[in-house]
Order: sequence, then C-alpha cells, then structure tokens
Amino acid sequence: MMSTAWSLLMLLLVLAAIPLALWALKRLQDVQPRGAGPRPLSIAAQLPLGARERVVLLRVQDKLLVVGVTAQQVTLLGEGDPSSLPAAPAAPDFGSLLRGLKGRP
Repeated sequence: MMSTAWSLLMLLLVLAAIPLALWALKRLQDVQPRGAGPRPLSIAAQLPLGARERVVLLRVQDKLLVVGVTAQQVTLLGEGDPSSLPAAPAAPDFGSLLRGLKGRP
C-alpha cells in the first residue's frame, strides 16, 4: 500500500515538473550572456506565403536581408540599409487591450 502511494506521488511530481521545465526552457531561450551586446542576427519581420513558404526580413549586423524560405531552400531576394526600415509601432500593453474589449459582448 505504501509503495503504491509513493509511486503515485512520484508520478504526480514528474507530471508537474514537465510544464515547469518547458516554461523554463522557453524563458531561457531568449536570454543573452552578460556583456554579449546586440545579437549579430535577428528576424525583423516575416510574412507567411503558404504552409511552408515565407519571406523573412533579417538584420545581419549593418545589413538588412530579404530572404525567401521554403521547406527545401533559402534564397536571398534582396539587400538593404537598416536605416531605411521604418520604426516598428509600439505594441499596446495587455491592460489597454482588455479595457478596449470590456464594453464588447
């Protein structure tokens, strides 16, 4: 009887640890080491064109690259200057979104 309770407790502990581990991995995925500075490669924007096709705008140090991505290959479509990219509008915070939806049914 005691071993069954212990086994059940351990099973519940392992099942509870899985979402916690997934949450921690997601949070640590974007963490940069201290003093690392800006990342040399980042995705500025992306536009899905189909199920597996998309156009991606990459920032690579002092360049802006437009890349076509499919399941089979990645193709450089063009290059540009990062200063020509307009500033992204600030996303509204969660509280203002909730206030906007408050009066709707």
